[in-house]
Amino acid sequence: MTSKLENFSVNYFLTRALFLGIGFSVIIGLSKQDSILAFIVGTILGIFFIFLINKIQKFKGDKTIVEVLQEMKGLGIFLRIVLLLFGMVLLMEGLTFIQLFASSFFLIRTPVWFISLPLLLLLLHISKNGITTTFRVSACLFPISVVLTLLSLFALCGYADISNASPLFVTEPLSFLKSVFYYTSLSVSPSILMLVTKKSNSTWSYLFGGFTLISKMFLIIAVVGPLLASIYRFPEYIILKEIKLLDFIEKIENIVALSWIFDVFIYLSMSSIFIKELLPKKKKGLVHGLLVSLLYITSVMFIGKYYTNELIIYYILPIFTAIVFAITIPILFIHTYKKRLITTK
Repeated sequence: MTSKLENFSVNYFLTRALFLGIGFSVIIGLSKQDSILAFIVGTILGIFFIFLINKIQKFKGDKTIVEVLQEMKGLGIFLRIVLLLFGMVLLMEGLTFIQLFASSFFLIRTPVWFISLPLLLLLLHISKNGITTTFRVSACLFPISVVLTLLSLFALCGYADISNASPLFVTEPLSFLKSVFYYTSLSVSPSILMLVTKKSNSTWSYLFGGFTLISKMFLIIAVVGPLLASIYRFPEYIILKEIKLLDFIEKIENIVALSWIFDVFIYLSMSSIFIKELLPKKKKGLVHGLLVSLLYITSVMFIGKYYTNELIIYYILPIFTAIVFAITIPILFIHTYKKRLITTK
């Protein structure tokens, strides 16, 4: 049984994970300075979808997600396949963009396969110990992440120019609605991975994660301006280069950027555990190891190696995650609600 702090920290990381290299960049490209409003509106809408996930967790009680799907028979098999595909896509996305991030700023001359190889080994090791290890690691990383995040937010306030964030309401309605849709999808859909836990509540962790994202978006726009921010692939990292503490402590962006690395690491760990949970029991460990290794090879050799393939994920992922959410969560909510009514009679 996982603790409240562990559940809070994991969902906090999941809320933020898909914005590294995708969320900030694609939304700024659509709505420029109105991206700040899109983040705020998207967070408000996201609370409703988080509410659905929380209710599913409450209604299923001590049952695992696999047990719930088995109750649904044929429909459950279909949902199991969809969810398994969802976990696989998220894992490949995480591996692809963390190696892209590292090769762009830290390990420029290092082969791409070597960058994400330690992550693969960690994921395989963590999966052997089950969900407990990931949640405990998350609880340990959470205070460090919060300190680094708040440090970056306060340090960047001195470089912010509010005039860069105005005027507002300059985006076409369709582009703004797309931005809201992308934010909601990218911030809420990773919480599906929390279904492998029991009785977790994600509302406050989602709001806290959303607060950090809104604050970061405001600072991106205010520090570098909407036009320049829309050009950068990782604007959330670029603005960290501006930080200078006490007028002589510089180049701390690599330390502060650890908070984003933590997000992706927990997100990858949860994706791996989610996949393992949904696999058939027979030789689950072996099949999981082979499948994760295959996903690693795919992300290195076929996705991360070609920029056009990265662009496909860049634009399609928010739509894909929204479709999976729309297919799975309403059905699971109705099924678990009906089961709860039957057991309470």
